[in-house]
Amino acid sequence: MPIDTTVPDPETGQAVLALADSVEQKDGAPPLSDRARTHLRSAGVEHLVVRAGDEVRAYGQLDGDELELVAADGAAADAVLDAVDRPVAVWSHGTHSRLIDVFAARGYERRRELFQLRRPGEIPLPADPPLADGITVRCFDAGRDEDAWLALNAAAFANHPEQGRLTLEDLRAREAEPWFDPAGFLLAERDGELLGFHWTKIHPDGAGEVYVLGIAPGGQRLGLGRGLLVRGLRHLAGRGCPYVLLYVDGDNPSAVRLYEREAFARHDVDVQWRTG
Repeated sequence: MPIDTTVPDPETGQAVLALADSVEQKDGAPPLSDRARTHLRSAGVEHLVVRAGDEVRAYGQLDGDELELVAADGAAADAVLDAVDRPVAVWSHGTHSRLIDVFAARGYERRRELFQLRRPGEIPLPADPPLADGITVRCFDAGRDEDAWLALNAAAFANHPEQGRLTLEDLRAREAEPWFDPAGFLLAERDGELLGFHWTKIHPDGAGEVYVLGIAPGGQRLGLGRGLLVRGLRHLAGRGCPYVLLYVDGDNPSAVRLYEREAFARHDVDVQWRTG
């Protein structure tokens, strides 16, 4: 199958998103991350588009050695993978992803697991946990908090391969998304210094998400993780979310325990595969 490596035009971008939506409906999980979707027309990443006639059959996005991939079938996925000229890390999303068999047949190795946990909305929430002296929680102020939040996020996720790399462009792209709501983007601060945050998201079907929960090194051991988690969950409950989901690395047991203590349970898993 021929590969188009130019930056997708608006029509192609919409076709890629339509393919991703179709795959999500059939496989049960979004095949592209929010980062990949917001970089769909960016010249800062590499694009691989597979067509059959006028129909987009697969799309790959390369950012360094990380590949995002959505494909209508195994043959279309193979076309993208055959065009990649270096070892990469690539995700299959959910236990029913059509890519699992493709990666396994190629001998790719499972290197990382990202658990999806869920919490039913009917489970009662505890009261807001008390905060350490001097700490207050407020909502994100778009146009004012970007730089401080980016510094906080980079410090909180210094060892995280994706979250810690977020740029102002990435943040602005998310602020432009229809789901963005600063009322659900909670910041903990003391004396003007940001110490932690809980960024929530509400999906089109009404499901809530613990989108990102991060604590600065200087905010550790202050109970901010649970304090921000519960406050964000109460915000989502107030919006009528039938359940709340989140993603957490399988090799982060302390984070898994935090969520399990608040009645989250494992629902699904994404797997990162590596070539070479």
